[in-house]
This record gives sequence, C-alpha cells and structure tokens, in this order.
Amino acid sequence: MRNNELAMQNPFSVGPRLYLRPLEPAQDYHHVALWHNGEEMRSYFNVYPTSDTRSKERLDQMYRDFRHILLGVALKQDNTLIGVVGLKDINTLNQTAEFYIKVDPSVQGRGYGTEATKLMIQYGFMELNLHRIQTQDMEENIGGWRADEKAGFQLEGTLREAILRFGTYHNVRVYSILRDEFIRQSAQAK
Repeated sequence: MRNNELAMQNPFSVGPRLYLRPLEPAQDYHHVALWHNGEEMRSYFNVYPTSDTRSKERLDQMYRDFRHILLGVALKQDNTLIGVVGLKDINTLNQTAEFYIKVDPSVQGRGYGTEATKLMIQYGFMELNLHRIQTQDMEENIGGWRADEKAGFQLEGTLREAILRFGTYHNVRVYSILRDEFIRQSAQAK
C-alpha cells in the first residue's frame, strides 16, 4: 500500500484526487441527509424529506441488498466526504446495472464527478463483471450529463416528460457504456 493510501479512510478505489470508500454511519449519514434535503439536490434526485435516522435506515438497507452498491466519494487531500456513488438494479444474469452519483453542490464543477464516475464504472466492469452500465440525467442537469459523457457514456435517447419536479415535467437523458467501450477508452488514455 502506498504511503498516501495509509492516511485515507478505508480506501476501496483510488483515483488521482479522490477515492471511493464505504460510508460510516456515525460520520457520514448526516452529510448525506443534508445533501438530500437541499433544494438543488431535490431538483434532480429525491423529493422526500430525509432525516439522519431515515438516511441511516435507507443506506443500511442498501448495504444489505446485493443488487445495490453504494460508496462514499472522499478527497484524498483531507478525507472530506464530497458525495456518494452507486450501482443499483444490478442484474447478474444480464450483467447490467444503473449508475448514479450525487456530489455536494459546494464542490461541483471541479471534475470530481467525472473522476468518481470513472472509478465506479471501472469497478463495475472489471470486478463485478458487468457488460453494460446505464445512467439517467434530467435534461437540465447539464453538469451531470457532461460528467457522464466525459467518463465515456453514450447518449441513447431522451425519455420525454418522465420526471415531475416542482410542478413541471422534465425530460430525462438516458446514457450507457459497454465494457468493451470502457476497455478501449482506458487503453487509449494510457
């Protein structure tokens, strides 16, 4: 293990500026509840209020479900938790899953989302043996779908007026990446 990894808290997958790690209930669940309750996060994700207790219950349930993998996104420089990343609806027969990421709005726009996305899809393809990973972004979430595109996802199409938020229906962009595309892009990046 490298020296800088010794200072990290339970690193699972390490990138240049951040790492993915399991969430710790005592220190992390409050942050996740705060992000979920923020108006910006509610615009694109969950609309139901979240308390620390509810957040803990929901995240604990995710950890018990083998069809869902959730990891925290932390900065290597100081171990600050800046988001969560996950694969859900993991289908071992078809070797597919749906990817999602939530990054603290205070650090968005710095490329952390793209880096965390690449780490998680690498895990999905190289360790979980997935063939296809898809993701969905509301059309207005420009930062979200740009991060997906930078990570190698391809736009498949748009679901028209698929999500209702704050009284308005919104279109959803559907993206996917296949294992061979990921391997090819990784080889080109080296």
